[in-house]
Amino acid sequence: MKHNYIPDPKIINDSITDNILSHFDKVLYNKKNDKFLLSVSGGSDSVLLLYLFIKYLKGDNERIIISYINHNLRNDSDIDESFVSILGSKLNIETHIRHLNPNMMPKGASVESWARKGRYDLLKNIMIETGADWIITAHHANDQAETILMNISEKTGLFGLGGMKEINNNIIRPLLPFSKAYLMNIVKKYSIPYMEDSTNSNNNHKRNFIRNIVIAPWLAKDADLIEAIIKTASNFQDWQNSMLYFVKNFIAKNVFPNRNGSLYINKNELKKLPVLARLCVFQVLTNSIGLLRKSDVENIKRFFHKDIIGNICSTKNDYVLLNDRKHVIVKKKEPKETIQLELKIGEKCNFGGYNYKMNNCVDNIFFSEDPNDELLDLSVIENKKLVLRFWKPGDRFKPLGMNGNQKISDFLINNKVNIFEKDHQTVLTADGQIIWVCGYRIDDSVRISDSTKNIIRIKRKYNRV
Repeated sequence: MKHNYIPDPKIINDSITDNILSHFDKVLYNKKNDKFLLSVSGGSDSVLLLYLFIKYLKGDNERIIISYINHNLRNDSDIDESFVSILGSKLNIETHIRHLNPNMMPKGASVESWARKGRYDLLKNIMIETGADWIITAHHANDQAETILMNISEKTGLFGLGGMKEINNNIIRPLLPFSKAYLMNIVKKYSIPYMEDSTNSNNNHKRNFIRNIVIAPWLAKDADLIEAIIKTASNFQDWQNSMLYFVKNFIAKNVFPNRNGSLYINKNELKKLPVLARLCVFQVLTNSIGLLRKSDVENIKRFFHKDIIGNICSTKNDYVLLNDRKHVIVKKKEPKETIQLELKIGEKCNFGGYNYKMNNCVDNIFFSEDPNDELLDLSVIENKKLVLRFWKPGDRFKPLGMNGNQKISDFLINNKVNIFEKDHQTVLTADGQIIWVCGYRIDDSVRISDSTKNIIRIKRKYNRV
């Protein structure tokens, strides 16, 4: 296709495109003032999407942003990049180009999966940078059919059979109901320029194999194939929505947020659910609806079946499941912080999600039953540097009332602290010596005794902000 001629989008005007623009009204009806980031590869579908958006927004191009992600997987990808840049310039639309580096691909990773994740990560970054409200992609009905057949081959289950959603979080696919043939009629009629992806004929790629070897000959014998698959996907999505209704109801009654960002699920109630419903609960909580493959599903099922206290299971989107005594706990993985913060008498500070305060205690001296409220002997810590930090392997202290020292790790285990809370346990040190395992026990050396003359009260309160 010649791409040195770029026609004015205003030339598009017929009943075929009116049908698409009417569908845009349904999808975008409450987004009239929003800003849209269009993922434009230079292919026929995405360039047509751009033309249709310009037409739909009546030339309000400031609400449109073009993005091109160069995966650097083809020798000629720079030509596509140049074309998209020219397209943006000629149509007077803000254009952003980003690159992926194949050398950074994890060993053994699927090229298609790596490219897809990298592309969407960059699109989300551009969306944040530009203040766009939505990412718009040009997926159409044929893409949906390919996706569903791919999901079947990868044993993704009920949610895979529903295919892609037209609106999913901040991604909109407004061309999803329309077939490739329907869209190409418009492209050809108005000579809309586009680039051909040289790898589209390479059937070593699973999607290309399904498109060229499975769907193409099937479609030649059954012109209604795409429509039939789309209708079936819609039916499966109805089943999904029905299950999600009951699952979300279960979550509202039996899932509780914890201070460390984890979610606690009532284990007894969870066990009453069928395995598929339990699996759905975790997919909702870990934002992995439609993302689990056969190996992921089997991994979570094994986690259910073992039912061993302390057993953990890593899942999609960097979440971890923990089988605790009365709950199953869900938490997103976070890098353990190595920061530390000095705490001074008379001052307040925030550390690890808690507000800390340390003051001289003169009047109203009393021992609190709250483990976050402790009294210390000032003479033991006076003129010493007090530091809040996270505990680390090898740390020891002498728990109040005990004769000998104990490892912090053993102390936390004995107090049945789960692995998530254990990872972010804070300690207070005085010149390097641990004097408080925060929220649990002070060191015996700072206890109040008959000889104590001056007392310090230290309190911490969870920061809900």
